[in-house]
Amino acid sequence: MNKTLWQRLTPHVIAIAIFFVISCVYCLPVFKGEVLGGHDAVGWKAMSQQSFEFKEKHGHFPLWTNSMLSGMPAYQIAFDSKYNITVAHLGSVFTLFLPIPAGFFFLSCISFYLLCLVMGTRNWIGVLGSLGYAFASYNAIIVAVGHISKFGSMAYAPAILAGLILLSQRKYIIGFLITLVATTCMFYQNHVQVMYYTFLIAGFLGLAFLIKAIREKEFKPFLISVGLSVLAIALSAASYAKMLLPTSEYVKETMRGGRSELTPLDKSNKSQGGLDKDYAFTWSYGISETLTFIVPRIYGGSSPGVLDNQYVNEIGDNSKVAKVFAEKTGMPEDQANEFAKQYSPYWGAQPSTSGTVYLGAIICFLFIVGLVFYRQWHLGWIIAATILGILLAWGSNFKAFNYFLFDHLPYYNKFRAPSIALIIPQLTVPLLAALGLNELLNGSYDATVRWKKFKQSLYITGGLLAVLIAMYFSMDYKGPNDNAIAENLSGGMLQQIAQGKQPTPEMQQEATSFGRSVINALKDDRRSLYGGDLLRSAIFILLAAGLLAYYQKKNISSQIVVLGLVVLSAIDLLGVDLRYLTHKNYHPADEATELVATRADLQIKQDTGYYRVLDQTGGNPFLDSRASYFHNSVGGQHPARLALYDDLMQRQLTRGNMQAYNMLNTKYIIVSNPQDRQPMAQLNPDALGPCWLVKTIKYVNNADEEMSALDTFNPKDTVVIDKREKSKVPFAPQFDSTASIRLIQNLNDDITYEFNAATNQFAVFSEIYYPAGWKAFIDGKETPIVKVNYLLRGLPVPAGKHAIRFHFEPEKYVIGNQVSLIAGIISILCIVAGVLYLWKKNK
Repeated sequence: MNKTLWQRLTPHVIAIAIFFVISCVYCLPVFKGEVLGGHDAVGWKAMSQQSFEFKEKHGHFPLWTNSMLSGMPAYQIAFDSKYNITVAHLGSVFTLFLPIPAGFFFLSCISFYLLCLVMGTRNWIGVLGSLGYAFASYNAIIVAVGHISKFGSMAYAPAILAGLILLSQRKYIIGFLITLVATTCMFYQNHVQVMYYTFLIAGFLGLAFLIKAIREKEFKPFLISVGLSVLAIALSAASYAKMLLPTSEYVKETMRGGRSELTPLDKSNKSQGGLDKDYAFTWSYGISETLTFIVPRIYGGSSPGVLDNQYVNEIGDNSKVAKVFAEKTGMPEDQANEFAKQYSPYWGAQPSTSGTVYLGAIICFLFIVGLVFYRQWHLGWIIAATILGILLAWGSNFKAFNYFLFDHLPYYNKFRAPSIALIIPQLTVPLLAALGLNELLNGSYDATVRWKKFKQSLYITGGLLAVLIAMYFSMDYKGPNDNAIAENLSGGMLQQIAQGKQPTPEMQQEATSFGRSVINALKDDRRSLYGGDLLRSAIFILLAAGLLAYYQKKNISSQIVVLGLVVLSAIDLLGVDLRYLTHKNYHPADEATELVATRADLQIKQDTGYYRVLDQTGGNPFLDSRASYFHNSVGGQHPARLALYDDLMQRQLTRGNMQAYNMLNTKYIIVSNPQDRQPMAQLNPDALGPCWLVKTIKYVNNADEEMSALDTFNPKDTVVIDKREKSKVPFAPQFDSTASIRLIQNLNDDITYEFNAATNQFAVFSEIYYPAGWKAFIDGKETPIVKVNYLLRGLPVPAGKHAIRFHFEPEKYVIGNQVSLIAGIISILCIVAGVLYLWKKNK
């Protein structure tokens, strides 16, 4: 009996409704007008503020910003284009116009559900897998810290794979359309690292499809599928060329492109055209830490303060650490609880972490079921991608493998934080879990074989639990910083009990004992966290296994079984998610990312001139973007700093070379007032201003000598130039006491100056040298820009009165906009034509 259209759609409508309800309820505060804060969200607002103010005044975003790191391309922060014709607008439709992050949780479910259906699972099993992917703990954590573009990119990854698999199934039109739309939408999320990992998974899928084609001698379908997939991805990339082209140009000049010309202190740490290894592999996941997939707090959970959220506290009140503080110091219980929160329960291999990567106990159990039950050609690429994601995440903890890939895998050395690679198993593990469950419930196995295979799954799972139990009893729970913590606590206690007197041996013993007691209590708390979560995961696995065993022995409805697993898995995953992302993470819209001007900010803002500011009150000024909200900042945090600036920062600025700050026009330094601990502004009278004329040129042989020359030079009188730039300097400056140069206007990407001198001069500008897009003009005639003082701009200016102009408009940006326009139109035409064809065919 043929089903009506509504009967066929009803299961999917129910699935969509479930995704909608769970996403909305979990993110309920956004429907009350509240928004997420988070460190990264606040940082982005600070660094983008100048661009938005510029757009409000001039009608468009500038291409260059002066607000951070002394100047950099603004399209890396806030961006718009001349044309906005793209299929990426469909992204709002796919999220049902839900606010962020609810829209991305919903989209992740829909995207993964599509993948499950394409792979042949029943719809309720697809619901199970989709919730497993969307509500894995990593998603909650990145939302809490403000990594929204990463989450948005991850939401489209399953849909891309679904499109590619449809192509392999010879459903060419619908496969091409889904691949085109999903890939375009992912590109527009602008998170290149997630794109990279998604295409790695797609590469394994393609390889498995090639092997299948060779075995079955079906080469034509393979070639058609590959051709259409390449076309779809190429069109998607071309439609985002307005960003990809200038970014590819920018990367070459950054630390991610290995632009530095300085001789590295450690050559083994240097990569060819990429990041230094020690920087790139900083956040490497521990090998045994991978077991957080199934037991979330095996290594303690999160570090305190990382989420910038006072409500996150893995240990909780009345911890053993708090009890030690209360007993040893006499603190009130509430105060002891608060004091204990600063000590990290996390003791894994990473420097710190915002939270654990938990895939779900039930999902991991079903993944094992999938390993035993699923036998179609997709198994190979799923397992291979899973293993690769885990190995990549281990980073420096598996150097033999990862250092080799870092040096040889194309573009891989542009990325940092290896732990991000765990987004690969986050996709593949619930996928195989869904496929395995589908085979168990709906496969062709007879009852005897099915029960035998199920017992194999139980044995493997039982062995894994046995290993976890053995680790619980055998691990020492000692963190890498515990000794330093104990020494600091002992030192503080010794000062307290000595009260300025000479400490006695008894006092020293008491202080040392206090430090050890706190660390021992911290270890006990860590053990409790592991033990509690181990028991929690074991219970969920037993419930799931019992439900599946009952199904096989009592022959109950498979739909009831899956529904039970959906409920259990949702409780499991959301229970961990709520440790990191709750209603307490949300704030009123006007407060979430609010940056309040301090007394120092207000004082500096009274100066309407053009200058830069160094803010030292937030710790490391090169890891804090707050000052960029109010001022043109010398500091700031960006994941892809210009390499020349990074070199100057490492070799001069962080070492306190004031001459380097002077040449950057650092007119104000914000420090903490020793009397009231409030920020105060100090005037730097030696700041050289936006431009000046030098008396002498000092030529050096290479970049190393150029950097070394900055150690002892006077930038007011002398400019340092690499001999490779000498051809741009046709004459030496001649002293003229009446010579002058002054800034007329700085419009970020268009700057004008006025010059007047009786003799030839050499002008230095406190602007960052960036060769890809900046052009200089003297009286309208283009003249080459000289790289001076390692990273500033310089110009030889002939005698006379001249108008000088710098203009920034990268050629790749212009070309990229044109390519995006053409690709966007072609993509829309392809979609319209494809939809019409499918509609007519089905009709």
